[in-house]
Order: sequence, then structure tokens, then C-alpha cells
Amino acid sequence: MKRIALIAIVVVLCACGSSGGTRATTESPDMRQSNGFTRLETPNGGSLIIDWQHEHTYEETQLLVGVDKAWAAFPTVFGELGIQPGIVDQKQHVFGNAGFKVRGSIGRQRLSRYVDCGTTAGMSNADTYDVIVRIVSQVVPADAGLASLRTQVEASAHASAISGSNVRCVSTGQLEERVAHMMSELAAKPTN
Repeated sequence: MKRIALIAIVVVLCACGSSGGTRATTESPDMRQSNGFTRLETPNGGSLIIDWQHEHTYEETQLLVGVDKAWAAFPTVFGELGIQPGIVDQKQHVFGNAGFKVRGSIGRQRLSRYVDCGTTAGMSNADTYDVIVRIVSQVVPADAGLASLRTQVEASAHASAISGSNVRCVSTGQLEERVAHMMSELAAKPTN
């Protein structure tokens, strides 16, 4: 009798555990995951895949304008920061540079404000080393016909006078915030 009761309990538990295991959906698996990735072709013929979910250095910013108006503001924002665009993908609304060399500052601000590359002898490596910065921004549709902006910054540094390996830098989030602030102000200005 105990054996029959045990078998009945196992059958009931298995049935409960398997119910609801799959969901019916009209979305294809590729479409559900595509929001987290952006694949770009770089000017040198390579490709760049941005994982917005797992390589999270950005804070998504809601803009009070639509995608097209926000997209039109990118050249001015990056120009004011002194960043030459190396990536311009109008179809995916991606703008940025896959890697430019900078020393000391971006947009009249010390580089150490934007990236932390450690210190040597009490001085910030970001301000004294040659730093390769990758900054990529994307405007995506949001609710009510508005747009959302996401920006990702990565960097590595190397002492120009010393042979050795690169130092990985960590974004402070300030450059992403500055791009978002500049974009919000510029995109919200009325056009003539």
C-alpha cells in the first residue's frame, strides 16, 4: 500500500512540475534576444558585437523626442566631445567609434573622470597613458513614440614610454552620462 501511495505522489509531482514548462509565443527566439545585442560592421571590415545586457556599462536614458530627432543630434554631440565617428549605422541608429587613441582628455575633461585605469606613483594612468577608447551609442524606440539612448564605453591604456602589456580600464559612467545629458538637451531644442 505504501508503495502505491509513493508512486501516486511521484506521478502527481511530476505532472505538476511539467505543467507550464513551455509557453506559446508568436516571437521567434532570435527576435526575443536581438534587443540585447547589436552587430556592426567596422570601417576596417571587421565586425563588432555589443552585448547590451551582459557588458552593462550604460544607463539607458529616456529621451523626450523620437528616434529620428535623437539620431540627428549624434554628430553634434560627438563633435563637441572631439570624438570622430568611426561607426555610423543609420539602420540600427548606432553612432560611435570602435577605438580611438586619446591622451589626457576628452571634450575638455580629464580622461580620469571617464575611465579608471589605475594609478602609478599617485598619478592616474588614464591621464598619463595612451588610452584606446571605444564608445558606441544607440537610439532605440521607447513607449509613446519617444526614444531611449544607450551608450557603452570601454577602454585600455598603455604607457607610451614603457614596453609592456595594456591595462584594462573601467568606465566611471560619467562619459555615458555626459552623452545622455548632451543628447537630451540638444534633441529637445526646437528646430527652426
